[in-house]
Amino acid sequence: MARSERAQPYLSLDRYRQLMGIPKYLFNGMEGSGETAYSCDKCFTQFQRDMIARALADAENILASHLGYYLGPRFLVDEDMVYSNPLQLRWGHVIGGGIQGLTDVSANVTASDFTIDPATITIPQSSFSGGTDEIYIVDTDSTPALEIVPDKVEESGTDYIIYIGQYKLIEWDDLDDQTTCLDYDATFPNTLFLKLADLTIYREYLDDSSQATITFGPSCTCYCSGSACAGEEYTGCVYILDEQISKVRVQQSTYSGGAWSCDYTTVCGCYVGDKVKVRYRAGYTDTPGWEDAVMRLAHTYMIQEPCGCSIFEQTLQRDRNVPTVLSVNRIECPLGTADGAWYAWSWVSNIHHARAFML
Repeated sequence: MARSERAQPYLSLDRYRQLMGIPKYLFNGMEGSGETAYSCDKCFTQFQRDMIARALADAENILASHLGYYLGPRFLVDEDMVYSNPLQLRWGHVIGGGIQGLTDVSANVTASDFTIDPATITIPQSSFSGGTDEIYIVDTDSTPALEIVPDKVEESGTDYIIYIGQYKLIEWDDLDDQTTCLDYDATFPNTLFLKLADLTIYREYLDDSSQATITFGPSCTCYCSGSACAGEEYTGCVYILDEQISKVRVQQSTYSGGAWSCDYTTVCGCYVGDKVKVRYRAGYTDTPGWEDAVMRLAHTYMIQEPCGCSIFEQTLQRDRNVPTVLSVNRIECPLGTADGAWYAWSWVSNIHHARAFML
């Protein structure tokens, strides 16, 4: 897939390309005889892909700050929150307490073929106890290691067959240093393309063994002279009370043998902590229209037009246009006065309105 070290938005570069109708090889810096260019016949550079990725990530973060939740699952940490029960987490639509868990399952691969397009990888379904959503593949040839999202995953008996288009498997150094459009027909397959040895296949999951840290201050019975025990920490687990608004309880607990157990040990003469750090996963992917809102707002953030083709000329002209006459609401729009920003803000406002009736 198109990759960027600068940003990794949830609305991936690959998905953006699909929404914009840009040919996949050209977007990834190649020319292929089997590809119809339509109204975009320009070969993209890594600089252009980086610019698009940054704009998409900026748009997602801005919209998340207004919505109160991310438009896709994120591993998050809320630090130095005042301890209370219940506790309101910073970001909505909590999935569970914990951190990103990664288990390398590359050794489980039973077959692969990188001489065809798309390349195939066969791996037992048992490698991913949570199903295909746990498949996480990274290009370890790049620094940092960048994710490569499969085109599709199919079941075959007790195995998964993972399909990855060769346009996603160009070596990072060749992408980053690219000055001319690569001839796909002349170069495939050769060392320009990644092989299985260049990839690491992980099982990605929510590791619930590290959920919260409760910090206890000076002794409750002797506050002024209790500084000796200030800052003592204890582990805690997270219990979700309301998933949508991320209301939780954080209980002083001990993790052992793969399970949490409540612990009522007094710390510094207290049963209740002073502050808490919570590690959790949160985000929501089913909000209607989120992709269009991110894309149109992102177009207002691009420092220049990524491509000179008619697709971008028309789309950016639409989203960057600022009407000659503006209403008061338009002038006060927090996201900007351009049409793309106004579209995104109208979408956010409608989502808030709908949520008021849903709660």
